[in-house]
Amino acid sequence: MRTIYLDSVRTNRPTVEHATWLARLCGRVRTVASLPTRMILMDRRTAMLSVSSDDTAAGAVLLTGQGTLTALCALFETTWEAARPLGEIVPTGPNGLTGQQTTALGLLAGGHTDEAIAKRLGVSPRTARRTASELMDRLDTRSRFEAGVRAVQQGWLPPRP
Repeated sequence: MRTIYLDSVRTNRPTVEHATWLARLCGRVRTVASLPTRMILMDRRTAMLSVSSDDTAAGAVLLTGQGTLTALCALFETTWEAARPLGEIVPTGPNGLTGQQTTALGLLAGGHTDEAIAKRLGVSPRTARRTASELMDRLDTRSRFEAGVRAVQQGWLPPRP
């Protein structure tokens, strides 16, 4: 069993305990800054996806089509390769940012609200606000727009086409 969680679970004791339990049973857990979608794949033959990425409690759809499953399995494998094992320290890039901070900065630059950033990163809105504030301080900016511009200028984010 392989599981990919958001980096935010690294500080969630019950989730870390669950991952430790899974590891004792030969399961593997990795984390990433953001997930393309939340899904469960079973034996490469069935997938379960939320009907709404904004509200995972809204229900799920069960997929069994071979073409769809092939694409979803490829998405999982790509995300798995980019993810870090839960026990590893999350690396920082040359700019000193973690993947989660880089993702938050990209979302800020894209005009997303604290609530949207929080959902995407799997953190509370308060944590998203604190992260935005810390990033704006590091970039010595007063607005989100200015933070996005400065991040691109400093090479922290790629320029938008």
